[in-house]
Amino acid sequence: MLWTLGGEYDGPHPWRRSGRWRPDHRRVRQVAEAVDTLPFSGALMAIGLPGTFDPWTMAASIAPVTERMRFLIAAYPGVMTPTQLALAALSLDHVSDGRLMINVVGSNPVTMAAHGLHLEKDQRYRMLSDYWNAFRTLYAGQQPPASELFPIERPETFLSLEPRQTPHPPLWGAAGSPEGLQAVVPLVDTYLAAVGTPTELAQRTALAAEIARQLGRPVPSFGVSIGVLVRETEDEAWAEAERKLAHVSIDEIKASKGWQAALAADPATADARERRCIEAIEDGRMLAARDLEFYPNMWNGPIDRAGIDLRRLLAAPNSMLIGDPRQVAERMREIQTIAGIDRFIIWAPPFHEEAYRVADLLLPQLDLDARLAPAAAPLGAVA
Repeated sequence: MLWTLGGEYDGPHPWRRSGRWRPDHRRVRQVAEAVDTLPFSGALMAIGLPGTFDPWTMAASIAPVTERMRFLIAAYPGVMTPTQLALAALSLDHVSDGRLMINVVGSNPVTMAAHGLHLEKDQRYRMLSDYWNAFRTLYAGQQPPASELFPIERPETFLSLEPRQTPHPPLWGAAGSPEGLQAVVPLVDTYLAAVGTPTELAQRTALAAEIARQLGRPVPSFGVSIGVLVRETEDEAWAEAERKLAHVSIDEIKASKGWQAALAADPATADARERRCIEAIEDGRMLAARDLEFYPNMWNGPIDRAGIDLRRLLAAPNSMLIGDPRQVAERMREIQTIAGIDRFIIWAPPFHEEAYRVADLLLPQLDLDARLAPAAAPLGAVA
């Protein structure tokens, strides 16, 4: 069970400017110290939204004040050279006693362009494979495979730190397109399925497992990133959901990516609930929280990146588990049983306050496995 740390807007209502807090390192440190003492294995540190902090810098600053939490840092291929990324990973692993994990982010063209990388889709996925194969060998102190994109020569002149994890930090990653799956699945130890109903998740993990077998690779572990809105009673959880929706206006919904995606999709594929939601917004009527429940104890509330994803069409994690502790735990166990997912990255703003609430109410309901933490064996302990 991982929490979320940095790379996201924080605050009581972060989907609107007036409800989010300015980035504050002291608050991120507070969240990290909470994660470190609560029964989480670690936290995702995503590629930041505008104005948020660099995850590598934040992890390096937080590692000395934490002892057991692991840092799952999101990284795009090509933003750093494979050699520089290996140095950053080795350095952070030494600073943190081997607590690094890396989230292999695919090839978002908007983010890549912001870093001066302009590649066609097939080129992006080719670079992704070459990049991460080079990183894995460089971290291990070996010569990377030959590559036209990364013709790395004599990396030992730059890299001499002994690896802290064998063979490399655990790699997590997600992909949506067929090309992305073919590139990401053979690279990662944990595949992150796009959030959906338990059956939808099962379809996604089954496809990833089949691709791994076709490529002769081990089937990875499976995870998902999903929000959590848990309260002592179901009524309290839905009342909180209504309070959140009270901080969203019709105009904000209509200006959001979620609304534009809903309008652009084929109306014939919308179910009755989705049609009711779209008609309500078109008529200028605000939705009730229960209107957004697309599966028992799963709903699409407002999030900072997309507004409300009315038809669950966006790539960003946008759904939340909602209910009392027993209900949310039951839904997580259903996801585990049906889809084989046993690694959850969960989030709920404000991150500090909700981390304690989730740890107090939800985590005791789950049979947590602590193998992701503590971190690797001390340096020199592995022959």
